[in-house]
Amino acid sequence: MSIPTHKTEKENRPATPKPNPEPVKKMSDAVTALAALYQGEKTDASYIFNTAMVMMGVAVTYVVGAIPFVGNLSRPPITSSALASSEVAWLFLLLLPIPLWLIAAFHSLITLNAMSHGISVRIIEDELFKASELPIKKRKMVGSLAGDRIMDITQSKAAHKITTVIVYAGVAFLVIGFTVYSLYSASEVVRRTAGLANVPVVWIAIAVYSLLLGVVGLSWITGFRTINKGRAEIRSSDEDAS
Repeated sequence: MSIPTHKTEKENRPATPKPNPEPVKKMSDAVTALAALYQGEKTDASYIFNTAMVMMGVAVTYVVGAIPFVGNLSRPPITSSALASSEVAWLFLLLLPIPLWLIAAFHSLITLNAMSHGISVRIIEDELFKASELPIKKRKMVGSLAGDRIMDITQSKAAHKITTVIVYAGVAFLVIGFTVYSLYSASEVVRRTAGLANVPVVWIAIAVYSLLLGVVGLSWITGFRTINKGRAEIRSSDEDAS
């Protein structure tokens, strides 16, 4: 004779499926990877910024120290020793602006590199912001976008735009003005030096520095075009996501 069994209500209830931890684990791994990338990008950007500031300081120090040197070399010789040194003074005067132009050229590369890193940082920040679930309206107050409202001339206020123009126009005036001053002083020395009056050494130097000016200007223009293209792609992605 079989004994009847009675199942309780809990036993009759179907088993509740356990939540799958895989999506949560993948999300956590993605956030961790993005955070590591973000930290690396911010470290690189900070190093690049510090290097750019040091280079600008070196350029200003060089100009301040070289201006009296240009004045001494361009004066007419008084003693015999000064006469001997004046025979190569024109060469020193023509070569003096070269370090400044090398700094200007490398500064364009390193500044554009920093701006390119800014695009990378923006992409990573967008993904981290989505994971943080912060309100969308606070996006411009978080991360690099908060600083772009001051430093990015396409987003900053009029006062900050004017300040940015003054800074970079001042640097350009410093480099170009010192070059013109050196070349003019060299032309005065060449005019007084026997055997060089009919040699176009100054015009050759003008052609070389004009070429350097064109190369540096082209570097800035090409870099800005690349950066603006990247920013446009980010804006397009943001609009599609909205």
